Amino acid sequence: MYYDFEFWVLFSSFFLVLTYLVLGFIIAFEVVLAMSGSSVALKWIKKHCSYKELYAEVIIFYPMILLAYFFLEVVPHHLFGVHKAVFDIQDLFERLYQN
Repeated sequence: MYYDFEFWVLFSSFFLVLTYLVLGFIIAFEVVLAMSGSSVALKWIKKHCSYKELYAEVIIFYPMILLAYFFLEVVPHHLFGVHKAVFDIQDLFERLYQN
């Protein structure tokens, strides 16, 4: 009986960590693409997320967004000299939801 409890605790924690990583990966890529000015990413976020939903996702997945920004913008900028988008969440929200 003890082993069943331990199994479910480990299974649940494994499930939660993988869910966080997969959803965070998707949301982080969309947010970084939108910050860099991709019109497709901006349209996708407007279609699928309200202001409150995106705000909650940014708060929850902020570490993943920073990691994606580092690998998609900072590293290529230093290695290859490509243009780097400015990391500005407030500007992203203004571009998406200003009415």
